[in-house]
Amino acid sequence: MHDPWKMTVVCILLNQTSNQQVRKILNPLFELLQNPTNCSILDPSEIYPVIKSTGFGNVKSRRIVEMSKKWICGFDKVEDLPGVGKYAKESWDIFVNNKRDFVPSDKKLKKYLEAQDCLD
Repeated sequence: MHDPWKMTVVCILLNQTSNQQVRKILNPLFELLQNPTNCSILDPSEIYPVIKSTGFGNVKSRRIVEMSKKWICGFDKVEDLPGVGKYAKESWDIFVNNKRDFVPSDKKLKKYLEAQDCLD
C-alpha cells in the first residue's frame, strides 16, 4: 500500500456509504488533510464540508482527526485507531500486511482476493 494512513482515512469514509460517493471527494479531501500531522491540527468542522456528502460527516470528521492524532503517537494494532472497524482491519491486513490467507467478511474485499487467485 502506497500510503496506509490515506487508506485508513478512506476506510473511515466508506462506513455507511458507497465507493462512488467517497471517490468524488478524495482529491479535495486529501488536498485539505495532506498527511497525519496536518490533519491532526485541523478542526473537524474544516473537514465536514468536504465529506458531508458521504453521510455522518460530523462523526467521520472527528474520527479522522482523532485517528490522525493517534497515528502520530503510534499504535500497535490498526484496530486500536479511532474509527477503525472490521472492514479497515481486513483492508489493512490485505493491502498493508499483504495477508492473503483468510476470507474477508466484506464481499468486495473477498472478490478482490478471489481475483488475485488467493481464495478457492
